[in-house]
Amino acid sequence: MDHLTGKLDELDWVTNPDETRKKIIDASSVLYARKGFADTSLQEISEKAGVTRSVTRRYVKTKSEIMRMIMEDILASFQENLIKMIKEINDPEEKLTAALYIYLTVVDQQREKALLIYQKSSSLDRASKTRVMQLEIDVSNIFAKIISEGIEQGVFKKVDVDLMAFNIMILAHMWVLKRWHFKKRLSLDKYFKLQLEIIMDALKK
Repeated sequence: MDHLTGKLDELDWVTNPDETRKKIIDASSVLYARKGFADTSLQEISEKAGVTRSVTRRYVKTKSEIMRMIMEDILASFQENLIKMIKEINDPEEKLTAALYIYLTVVDQQREKALLIYQKSSSLDRASKTRVMQLEIDVSNIFAKIISEGIEQGVFKKVDVDLMAFNIMILAHMWVLKRWHFKKRLSLDKYFKLQLEIIMDALKK
């Protein structure tokens, strides 16, 4: 740490890169939501994160790269929690239920970041936009694999797997996009149960 400024410096970047990365992601999420993507500078992100500008530069050269990091952070959290929960689950219905609950929970916990992806993705440079789209496909593929297993085992009926996987993702995103409406009458758990019924009605034989 730079003892004159109190900011994380190059040594912190080397010794604890994950914590430093998270500080930058969290700070940028807050500033983007408050000020907007275009009006937020890398210097402001560094100040908010409590790191030196040179450390921020170690991770990102542009604000678009930070948006990519935000999406990667959401996906990593989903994958990490999903692997732990479904490790011992063989039944496709139970596995899909767990996957939906975990994804919905992660999206809710990081809803400011999820909203930013929707609101600002058009402002990204081409490389970052391509990366964000691929990360969305990576998430859909997790659901697609579970659905395909269910079809193979005769638990689920034959459906357009890719379309159904994206439908599930959008149902989870809708909690964030339209939370201003649903939060008046639904808890997260109630929303999950209602959407799960819709999904299973569409899949089960």
